[in-house]
Amino acid sequence: MGLITDVVHFTGRSFRKAGRILMDYRSLRGVWLDVGAFKGEHCYGYALFNPSLRVFAFEPNLHLAVKLFNLLPNFFVVPAAVTETDGSAELNVNAFPAASSLLPLDSDAVDRWVGDLDLREVSKMTVPTIRLDTFLNLTGIKTVDYLKIDAQGTDLAVVKSAGSRLKDIRKIYLEVYVTPHPLYHGACTKSEIVEYLEAQGFSLVGVEPQSDGQEENLTFENTAARAISNAS
Repeated sequence: MGLITDVVHFTGRSFRKAGRILMDYRSLRGVWLDVGAFKGEHCYGYALFNPSLRVFAFEPNLHLAVKLFNLLPNFFVVPAAVTETDGSAELNVNAFPAASSLLPLDSDAVDRWVGDLDLREVSKMTVPTIRLDTFLNLTGIKTVDYLKIDAQGTDLAVVKSAGSRLKDIRKIYLEVYVTPHPLYHGACTKSEIVEYLEAQGFSLVGVEPQSDGQEENLTFENTAARAISNAS
């Protein structure tokens, strides 16, 4: 009976914990930005279960962006790339669509890449570009609760495009190459990203290796914003 009781209690605790997580998952609100949305898989589920959450998904490849239109009333698609300059730029479209980038591939790095991916540029397209501070000012958004970036080597440029509005972003989740030979010419490094964001008052609070250790997902929190939130 003791073993059965322990199992029942353990199961009950697990269900209660799962219930709390689910309630948190369904109680999100505010504004999220998804830069490099691709198929929208990173944020779509949160928007689906949280009607009070507004997600703005930036996807420069129009062939992909059109598939995201009209999915949800709180999921807004912005068919543009986020860069440090408002205007336009050339997108290098890759045979592996998730690898399309404003930066050109480094053929030597592709040869060294571990993984069975068809990494080659198949075409180019001119896409509109916008700075994050321009977007936030135009839309009247005061605070961003979560910024996800997957910009294939230009993640730091996306961060820098926020300008003085970076202080209004609470959490940043981005991707960086950690190999000696990044896939793209001119790709930002982990040390550059960490140094820049720490200088802007952010703390690195999470590191997730991926792609056989060739990439990492980094999570940063705005220290000043967190302090204000804890004090209120």
